[in-house]
Amino acid sequence: MPQAAFHPPKSIQVPLRNLSPIEDYVPRLLQEFLRDLNLAQDVQTVWTLLETLCETVGQRYIIYRFGSRLPSGEARHHRRSNLPSDWVAWVDSLPDGSALDYGLNHTSRKLTPFAVGIEFAEQYRQAGFLSPQYEAQMKEAAEIGWRSGLLIPLRSTRREERGSFIICGGLSEPRFRAFMAEHGWTIEVAAIQAHMKYISLLLREEAESYDLTKRQLEFLRLSANGYEIKEIAFDWDVSVQYVTRVRRQVCDRLGVKSKMAVMVKAVRLDLLTEDDFEIGHAMSSSWI
Repeated sequence: MPQAAFHPPKSIQVPLRNLSPIEDYVPRLLQEFLRDLNLAQDVQTVWTLLETLCETVGQRYIIYRFGSRLPSGEARHHRRSNLPSDWVAWVDSLPDGSALDYGLNHTSRKLTPFAVGIEFAEQYRQAGFLSPQYEAQMKEAAEIGWRSGLLIPLRSTRREERGSFIICGGLSEPRFRAFMAEHGWTIEVAAIQAHMKYISLLLREEAESYDLTKRQLEFLRLSANGYEIKEIAFDWDVSVQYVTRVRRQVCDRLGVKSKMAVMVKAVRLDLLTEDDFEIGHAMSSSWI
């Protein structure tokens, strides 16, 4: 069977490179997706590539969501889909959706992908996973063309972050098995790699929104390495008051007050990476 070709929309096309012979041992559709993903410069491009992949393999919908808990205890959630907005609003209106949705409970504890949709309702029932409310949700999903799909749990290197990627459409259970035999590897690898790229670009875009100056970024790097205000002033050949003002600007821009909070947020946003940390300079316990 001829392999499907991946053609990103003209609005996001990037300079193509030919695949080498040693890259030809996995599906070409996957290789071409990863080639374009590697060159994506913003989250919209990543999302458009995922939508194009979904369309290329003959599926109708994709749902991408992830959440994390910050050191402060604040929960952050991100969700994106091409589902009809009125259906999404209906699902959001359900009471305690996590209790109804087996997928949320599964992805919080396991890494194994699994089938979702009304085509698998009997299997859910036999396994004890199907509540009346969840079955009703499956039936409503079938009305908009979501009868079968695959949910892939997602993780990242960041602690307490959980997510999932769903690709789904109107295939019957037997046809969905055939779909997975042909495209399962492609979909799973594409979802995992796109998740990592999406998060990286999302953090970069968030970091850029704070619009820190080169001087403020340099202050972050020096402070992270334990340099005190007086040492930074000496290094920059400026007054202590000037450095104190830069510190206050950094705190104001990031919306935090303490040194620890600044460092945590800077690391989370990749404003500080492991390359920014020096070896040999003692960390200071003060910030004065």
